[in-house]
Amino acid sequence: MNCKAVVLVFLLGLLVLAGCSSKTVGVHPAAAESPQASTSTFQLSPDLDPERIDPRAFHYYANAVIFELAGHIPEAAEGYKRALQYHPDSYEIRYSFARMLMYLKNFVDIPEALEVIDPKDGDVYSLLATAYRSQGLEDSARWAYLHVVAQDSLDRRAYAHLASFYHNAGDMDSVLWAYHNMARLEPSDPALQYELGKMYAQRGDNERAREHLRKSIELEPTKRNILAFVRLADLYQITQQPDSASATLQAALAAAPDDLIINRYLANYYLELDSLHNALKYVSKLTELEPGDRSVKHRLGLIYFGLDSLSRSKAIFASLVETGEAVPANHFYLGRIAIMEEDFVQARDEFIEFTQLIDTVAQGWLDLGFTYSKLGQRENEIGAYQTGLARVREPEERTRMLFALGATYERAGEIDSSVSIFEELLVDSPDHAGAMNYLGYMLCDRGERLQYARTLIEKAVAQDPDNPAFLDSYGWVFYRLGEYSQALPHLKQAAELDNDPVILDHLGDTYKALNDLEQARQWWLKALQEDPDNEGIKKKLGQ
Repeated sequence: MNCKAVVLVFLLGLLVLAGCSSKTVGVHPAAAESPQASTSTFQLSPDLDPERIDPRAFHYYANAVIFELAGHIPEAAEGYKRALQYHPDSYEIRYSFARMLMYLKNFVDIPEALEVIDPKDGDVYSLLATAYRSQGLEDSARWAYLHVVAQDSLDRRAYAHLASFYHNAGDMDSVLWAYHNMARLEPSDPALQYELGKMYAQRGDNERAREHLRKSIELEPTKRNILAFVRLADLYQITQQPDSASATLQAALAAAPDDLIINRYLANYYLELDSLHNALKYVSKLTELEPGDRSVKHRLGLIYFGLDSLSRSKAIFASLVETGEAVPANHFYLGRIAIMEEDFVQARDEFIEFTQLIDTVAQGWLDLGFTYSKLGQRENEIGAYQTGLARVREPEERTRMLFALGATYERAGEIDSSVSIFEELLVDSPDHAGAMNYLGYMLCDRGERLQYARTLIEKAVAQDPDNPAFLDSYGWVFYRLGEYSQALPHLKQAAELDNDPVILDHLGDTYKALNDLEQARQWWLKALQEDPDNEGIKKKLGQ
């Protein structure tokens, strides 16, 4: 019987089956996944010549094809399976059976169905790869996909899966190989060029990264490809090419003026450059694009604060507070603005709110204490520092609190309390130069424990030899010890660095102790110029 007759017989058989069947079968959902379910036509494979195979195999195979074309996948699978019992060496039957298993999501049995096929072609390896991948067997799937591309180097999907497997395995060289092959097959795909650029950037190959990112932008210079612009600008920054970075960002902005990503990037870019004026433009734009994003409003308030546009900054933070937003930063900056405007009552109230919202930040207590100081409320100032010390845990922050408390006691004339606080501070921070100088100077000024005071001040000067306050203390401790010649060079050095009237007064006193009254008078006069109301200096000058 010739091939045409065979096909005719098959079609007659199809009609008989269709007319005689009394079984109503619903279409299996998996049929929708089969590209052949509605378009394939029956063709005889060479290994299915009816004159050369068991007719039972052909019978089951033919019926299976009918079921497959009708979308009845379970029945088709069963038919192919029975056909294999009578013709186990048939490529066509075996491959068709494996395909039905795939549509039924029975991935476990697919390798067994296909393993006897030899040699295997690309279709078999592709089906094996799908089965292994669906079971999470990445090594086996990778092996199968490599065979797919070995037989068909145009299979993009296989390269895509290989790229994923290699990425999971951390084999970035092989990931690049897979992406280069995908880009070879689809040279006009901007996403592939972007991914190649990103990977080369991660490897530190900035030249190749820029090449692929520029290619991506050439292929898709629109908002859809905004990340390519951003990453290219990053690379220009890394390689110290600010002009190219700026040009890339401006090109991105031209392509997508209302894009959130590029406006955020430009805002951050200029903030990192400490260019608040330039950053202001993009943060303002972000407030238009994201009117409900309070973090953007915070940033805008901070920029206005940094630009000394206090009224605008104040309006933003005040509006956030009015909405009921209990964020410490709002009160912190409102307090700072009030200090700059010398509204210390308002500043006090803001820092009270701040410390109620977050009581472990030293700066809040320090600023609250400062406002009490400006309001002349010394006891409240001391109380603020003491309360803060009970709340703050971070060692460096506690050191700042102790220093402020010790200085406040000293200004209040409570020297013993001040000495005690500074000694406590030095137990925790024995190398704190400012504390050593402060304590040493207090002891020196009172004529107490002068050798100990000298030791403290010497350590402070060793850390910061050009600090005029430290040099003044060092000279003054020698003066108190009666070593006037030793005191003179340190006080002169301090006076060269700072016209503080205290330093100038000390220098005058030292010259007097050395019986150089002319020099003493000159330095007292200089001190009086800096502090015209100083009665002590006037008395020394006989005024």
